Amino acid sequence: MIKINSDQKVNLKELENKHLDYMKIRHLPKLEEISKKKGVHNKRVYSYLLNNFDELVTGKPEILRNLIVDLQRMGVNFDSKNSKNRKLYKDMVKVFNYSDFVSRYPQTSEWGAYTFVSELGVNVCPYCNRQYIFTLCDSRTGRTRGSIDHFYKKSTYPYLALSFYNLIPSCKLCNSDLKGNKEFSLDTHVHPFLEGFGKDYTFSLKMRSGNTLFNGMGECQIDFLLGSGDEFDLEFKCNTLDSKLESRLRNSAEVFKLNELYNMHKEYIVELIKKSVMYPDSKIDELFHQYQGKLFTSRIDVIQTLLSNYVQDKHLDKRILAKLSRDISEELGITN
Repeated sequence: MIKINSDQKVNLKELENKHLDYMKIRHLPKLEEISKKKGVHNKRVYSYLLNNFDELVTGKPEILRNLIVDLQRMGVNFDSKNSKNRKLYKDMVKVFNYSDFVSRYPQTSEWGAYTFVSELGVNVCPYCNRQYIFTLCDSRTGRTRGSIDHFYKKSTYPYLALSFYNLIPSCKLCNSDLKGNKEFSLDTHVHPFLEGFGKDYTFSLKMRSGNTLFNGMGECQIDFLLGSGDEFDLEFKCNTLDSKLESRLRNSAEVFKLNELYNMHKEYIVELIKKSVMYPDSKIDELFHQYQGKLFTSRIDVIQTLLSNYVQDKHLDKRILAKLSRDISEELGITN
């Protein structure tokens, strides 16, 4: 899992303001209208939503968690099927109408799901780092964008259906097929706007024979010429002593089937192993000195060219399998 906007090149505050402006024009009037009706039930709830509207729309994930707690104390809980038949639930779905957001296209509207995903600059699914989710919107040739997952599921928290930091651009596999309607919280899972797996949870090679990856003479014990990958498995290695963080990392990996799916990329890993043999430190240094100032500005540039992927934390969200490349190349000693 990769943190969104890890290089901080996107001005999130600017996007928050655009989203808030949209919400105040398209959705706030609906909330105000309902709250002003004579004899309206749950007046206290509507007043709370009005008084905390800005935080509801652009509040960071921790703020959203606090809003959930406050509303639950007021009796706002939509866990059961019967609770979704209440007028309060139906009113919230009407006010925080997600369909309005996803049906707005750049040709006719300034802000909507397409603009949100595009300007956020998320081109790779942050949950799996395996799928590109480029945004394309052309009235003549068609349109496509990544799915938008609700970290806090909108079926239980309809008032968060349009909250900026509850909208996670992702691939269809992660959003619909794997996460679906599962309950997520900051205490149980990793939130991509706050953190990624980083170096706390890294990919690692485990030899099935129980041997080490390299023998005492530094020779790789994988039959990389055949490239079968049958001699090893890919697993996650936890590098933190924080048990709560470890639980969130493990839970997130399990939901998105990351261990199982990444073990289907063994051919890619075998290529990394080959490159670790072909390009020892001396060869990398030689290439850097030969092309310094022409092709490369740093030794890292050489390594990224050889791996055809990024290896720095701040760039892992730019290309698929980047975290896998970074973690395994470090384990193989390529980037040390």
